[in-house]
Amino acid sequence: MSAEPAWSPRPERRDVYGRARATLGDPTPLACTVALTAIEVVHGGDGLDTLLRWVTPEVRERLARQHSLARRAGRGGGTNARILRARACRVSRDAAEIAAVAKIAGMSHAVAIRLEDRAGRWVITVLDIG
Repeated sequence: MSAEPAWSPRPERRDVYGRARATLGDPTPLACTVALTAIEVVHGGDGLDTLLRWVTPEVRERLARQHSLARRAGRGGGTNARILRARACRVSRDAAEIAAVAKIAGMSHAVAIRLEDRAGRWVITVLDIG
């Protein structure tokens, strides 16, 4: 095991065009922001469109389905969520996983997120809300 921090700069890599590209930094702030928005969307709130750039189409479809179910159940959102704690783990050079606990409307939810380096930016490939 190395003593260097998980997010320390690493040697440059090459992208698909042969240009030098450094390893991406800490994805925790992005993951927490997306987790907050996703929790609000699942509870019937707005904001799904703001996630388009950061999630895969599969994750977006799943969130849209859960949003639709919440709206049909009579939930209109409007409740602010907050992240109680988050823990990040870099599982490889191109992937990181975040475990978070979020609270909304007096209920706590576990949130698991996997981010992958796609074309030089973090993209959420898995988002599970418990």
